[in-house]
Amino acid sequence: MYQMSVSMDNQQNIAKLKNIPDCDILVLPEMWNCPYHNDALKTAYLRHDESLEALKETARTNKIWIVAGSICTNKYNRCYILNSDGDIVCSYDKTHLFEFHNKQDYCENEVFVPGNHLQCFDTPWGKCGILLCYDIRFPEVSRILAQNGAQILFCPAAFNEQATKKHWKLFTQTRALENEVFLCGVAPAKYTYKNYTSGGHSILVDGFGNIVVELGEEEACKVVDIHLKDIEKVRKRMPYWKVRRNDLYELKEIKNEDNSNQ
Repeated sequence: MYQMSVSMDNQQNIAKLKNIPDCDILVLPEMWNCPYHNDALKTAYLRHDESLEALKETARTNKIWIVAGSICTNKYNRCYILNSDGDIVCSYDKTHLFEFHNKQDYCENEVFVPGNHLQCFDTPWGKCGILLCYDIRFPEVSRILAQNGAQILFCPAAFNEQATKKHWKLFTQTRALENEVFLCGVAPAKYTYKNYTSGGHSILVDGFGNIVVELGEEEACKVVDIHLKDIEKVRKRMPYWKVRRNDLYELKEIKNEDNSNQ
């Protein structure tokens, strides 16, 4: 879990990838290479190629998998999954774009268009699923990923300071508990850009909804060991998946045209 601070200087952001501790999977925050503010995001696609190359080099050099938070393409808020050879295993484009109305309105769709597919991926350790930030507020996404076999859900995010205090821990614990999965939510360290302040508090939750690790607001890189056999124990003790009434209800993904290569 790499809770990075984020700068408008992309070389400074990339430089933070140089000293990665020994781990199997590195997880980065949403928009790790650009402040999460529409004024910055509108030109963030210009950072895409150099950021992606830096991710590939980091994976190859350290022989690690990377859940690469997200970076901006010319249309999408995109997370790349890279293996230890630096190859792109898959990508996921954020499907639920943040929208908020109060004294100051904010609409992520001023910059991005939503993706059209959900994404699980296989690793040497087990099957995983990916969410991006606002997706965690929609229980259907996490449930479908778990139905598709994911035992770990990764949620790179950029909740602002107030939403972090009010909702971040609640959502991460709930999604892990109701699906009996590990959930790893990684956010940027606290920083301020114009009227946006990030909240930090990256978190790892187990299948019982217990917090395994929670960081504070400062920049930090934390290595945590987990055991997927713990998921089997949780599901044996509380057999939600067995008790579900699939004869009364169902939830399924509607397959749309895949935009992951656009």
